[in-house]
Amino acid sequence: MTIIIFAYLFYIGFAAAIGVYRRWLMGALNILNILLFAPVLIAFALTDVVLNYTVFLLLMGIPPDRCYTISARLGFYHLNPRCTEYQRAVAGFICEKLLNPIDPSGSHC
Repeated sequence: MTIIIFAYLFYIGFAAAIGVYRRWLMGALNILNILLFAPVLIAFALTDVVLNYTVFLLLMGIPPDRCYTISARLGFYHLNPRCTEYQRAVAGFICEKLLNPIDPSGSHC
């Protein structure tokens, strides 16, 4: 039960972080917004990298080259036909059902 709560909180954090990050890329944030959001975004990015090399290492094996974050790894698996069927299925589900709908660009992976 605890793992479900942590996964849910991580997903909520991801949704908030990706929204702020996309706004930053668009130049829509002022310096005060950037200063206030920076600690949260840095903490989230570090958590993303740590989870990629712990939980996702156990679930999906060693990450491909230059796939430091979970999103990069999922994008690689989702678009690469040489990956295993398991990797493509998990990445496809997470990308299409969970990540792409909350990304303002609509194509996170």
